Amino acid sequence: MNSLNKIKLQCLSLAGLVAFSHAVSAHTGLLPTDGFSHGFQHPFLGLDHFLVMLGLGLWASSQSRLLAQQAIALFLLFMPAGALLGLAGLDLAYVETAILVSLLSFGIALGYGTNKLPKAIILLSIAIFAAMHGLAHGSEMPAAASGYAYVAGIVSGTALLHFSGLILGLLIRRANAAGLIRIYGTLTGLTGAWLLFA
Repeated sequence: MNSLNKIKLQCLSLAGLVAFSHAVSAHTGLLPTDGFSHGFQHPFLGLDHFLVMLGLGLWASSQSRLLAQQAIALFLLFMPAGALLGLAGLDLAYVETAILVSLLSFGIALGYGTNKLPKAIILLSIAIFAAMHGLAHGSEMPAAASGYAYVAGIVSGTALLHFSGLILGLLIRRANAAGLIRIYGTLTGLTGAWLLFA
């Protein structure tokens, strides 16, 4: 693929992502929270969740196999833990801010890389962001059996997005089109900044 075609593909992809971001504008508190199916849908319909979940998979595609596995496993462990704490009544004042900071952080990681950060800092950040995403959802869920099914649905949808991002990232890198991932990271970071400061 020559340079001109790569630029065209990147521009088309960016346009698609921007259009998608306007179409998928649902956010925490705006979607139904009853049962597995609603939980499964949320990662795909909540813009903040979608960008971070797919972004983690895209980021993992450029890391060692061990770090990629650890990052995804940590997210899938700490997100439901945070959701269960929220379901139990824990409420933190700046959860939404932390979620928007996670958008900024993943945007920077995808756009500029995190190779200079210690592995422990990267994994700790992922665990904290996962817990904050989970806590936000858990605090809005019904205190009933359907709430636990909702958590299971969110974890399933999140895992699907993680692995979709991982596979997509590997395919993009194999096609020597890593610029697409940087564009995605830029869009994610700008979305986080816009929501944070709007």
